[in-house]
Amino acid sequence: MNEVKENPPFLLIQKPQELIKLFEGLIDRKVKEITAQGMQTSPSTPFGESPFLSTREVQKIFSVSRQTINDWRKSGLLSSIKIKSRRYFFRDQVQALQQKWLTAPNQ
Repeated sequence: MNEVKENPPFLLIQKPQELIKLFEGLIDRKVKEITAQGMQTSPSTPFGESPFLSTREVQKIFSVSRQTINDWRKSGLLSSIKIKSRRYFFRDQVQALQQKWLTAPNQ
């Protein structure tokens, strides 16, 4: 029984809203850590670039509308992650798609 008092369960939350706030805080803190590390150096990408691109950045790369990017995401052409209300796309997938389009013959 002493064990329980010394190491209480992590999730002793009474309301779902409190749990959501806890997770949002943890996610925000982790995103800030990752962003700070990415600003210094990023082992997965050259030149300290973030491995993620915003929807707006993808729009600029392809010169298409936000709706087109959403359609590509829904069709599975591009994968993304959503953090709070923002959606991010994987840089390597975007670059691969861009390269594919540059090398594909014009139709």
